[in-house]
Amino acid sequence: MAGGSRQQYKQFTIDNIEDACLALETLITNVIINLRRYKKYSAEVVELLKNADSEYIPADAYEAVNDKLLYRQHEILKFTADHQSSSFSYIDLRKMLEKRGFLKNQLSEDMTRLLNELLDVRNWTFHNPQSLMVAAKEAMEKNIPDALKSIAKVTPQLNPIPVPVVDKYELLMLASLAIHTEERIEQFGSVLQAMKTDYQEMYDSIENKPFLLSPGGFSSTVQYIDRHGVSRLTDMSSDISQISMAIQKSKYDGTDEKFKEWVVRFNGESTEEGPSE
Repeated sequence: MAGGSRQQYKQFTIDNIEDACLALETLITNVIINLRRYKKYSAEVVELLKNADSEYIPADAYEAVNDKLLYRQHEILKFTADHQSSSFSYIDLRKMLEKRGFLKNQLSEDMTRLLNELLDVRNWTFHNPQSLMVAAKEAMEKNIPDALKSIAKVTPQLNPIPVPVVDKYELLMLASLAIHTEERIEQFGSVLQAMKTDYQEMYDSIENKPFLLSPGGFSSTVQYIDRHGVSRLTDMSSDISQISMAIQKSKYDGTDEKFKEWVVRFNGESTEEGPSE
């Protein structure tokens, strides 16, 4: 592999319709994977509600499922509504594809509004810790009874430092989580369908393309099929992660030497798909 400038590796170049399809395909598959897990964990919330025998739920049970939901939501937002300069999410990719002429149809006002809402959610869930401190101070001050506001003052406790430990959650919080996740599932599903519609439009515009063989015969409709396999420490996904880190650190130049330097092998093993040392 010939070497190149480090900067070019930080951006996925879209030169033609096939590149555009590949970019959108990557976002679609990642949303599908994470939305499936999100739905699974949402069902766990409902099951916890059904089996609840008091007005409270142990913190371990609530936090376990909430943490899983939050992680998958972060992942979905990363691929759909991340507006950072180094991101590559649907909200920005679609604008670029439309500008380049790869997409002709414009998003509906409802979908545009939804993506902007999800962008707000993304920005809030990854918010600056300073906003939490400011919000905490505001909450304490605003909760001072009106009769005492002229004389009371919020004084922080500096020593000992209190570390909040939640032992149990009100069951209403679990019910609220169930309602929230059901709404998110519907929203994420709508965005995924919009992404698939865009992909079909671009795929249809490719001339002399091969058609997939479906159970009903040849079809030009894009198929989404599960490909089962085993994930191994030395497979291609591991290579991708390591090279991605090298690119982020501006330490990858495309040479075989740099590839071997960053891709870790164990006991001299190499993958069937990937290059060997």
